[in-house]
Formats: sequence, C-alpha cells, structure tokens
Amino acid sequence: MKKAKIKAKKNEKEVKEQGTGLMDGKSIVIMIVVMALVFVTFYFLTNFLISRNEKPASSSTNSNSEEKDSNEIAFSQLLKQSDKTYYVFAILENDKTTVYTEYADRIGTKYYQINMKDAMNKAYIGEETLIGETAKDIKISDSTLFVIVDGKVDSYYAGKDNIINYLKEKVVEKK
Repeated sequence: MKKAKIKAKKNEKEVKEQGTGLMDGKSIVIMIVVMALVFVTFYFLTNFLISRNEKPASSSTNSNSEEKDSNEIAFSQLLKQSDKTYYVFAILENDKTTVYTEYADRIGTKYYQINMKDAMNKAYIGEETLIGETAKDIKISDSTLFVIVDGKVDSYYAGKDNIINYLKEKVVEKK
C-alpha cells in the first residue's frame, strides 16, 4: 500500500510538472506574434492582389469623370447656379449627351446636365414644354437646352435637332 501511495504521489508530481494545460507567458507572447504576422501577411497579400487587378487611370480620364459628376445637377437647381451665363442640358432617356457637351466645350460656356431618369427629376416631365419663372413652373416634353442668364431662362431649345442647330450656330459665332 505504501508503494501505491508513493506511486500516486510520483504521478501527481509529474502531472504538476507538465502543467494544468494552461500556457505560460512566453508561449502566449509567441502565439500572439505568430498570429499578428499571419494577419499582416494576409493584409499585404490581399492589397497586392487587389491593386494588381486595378488598371491605373490616367489623370485626364479621372478629371473628366469628376467634372461630369460635378456638372450633374437636379432639375430644382436649374436656376440656382453661381455662374452668370450657363447652359443646362435636361436629357430624356433616349438621348445621349456627348454630342451636346462636345459642342458646349467648343463654345466655352459652362454647362450642367440634368438626368431626367432620376426619380426626383421626373416630376418636371410634361406632355408639352412649359417655361415659368421658377424651376417648379417648368415642364419639358423632350430633351431641352436651357440658356440661363442671371438666374433666369433666357432661351430654350427643345428637341435634339433644335439643340444641335443652336450649338452649331454658337460654335460658328465663336470662330
């Protein structure tokens, strides 16, 4: 029986020497460092893969897209721009703005665009074009170019052909 008690105490000492299953401080620090290295490696690897797949944009393309975004306004802002004289292209669904904006660029007058597909601008579409003193009083039935001078509609041109003819005249006058 004494031998059994001595053997039991020996086993107890071995279990205590092996620990209770918890890690000591050094093991915890090593584990944290390894985990941090894994996360840092994963971070840089994903950034590398993402940036490799992106095509670098040229500065002119980037500035053009920013300019187009800044040129788009809501119909309610039609008469509220800070420029003394400017054009506003209110474009319906079937019309493309590139022809208009190319002419406007040649003329050199500041222009804005209104996307009539936007839900907040659809309220300004009517069966016929009506021009009033405020944006709330204006309705358009076709793509329309507004010439705004001092916050008022100076003239307007409804329909693609009328818009292009007006812009062509202005380009010729500019030369």
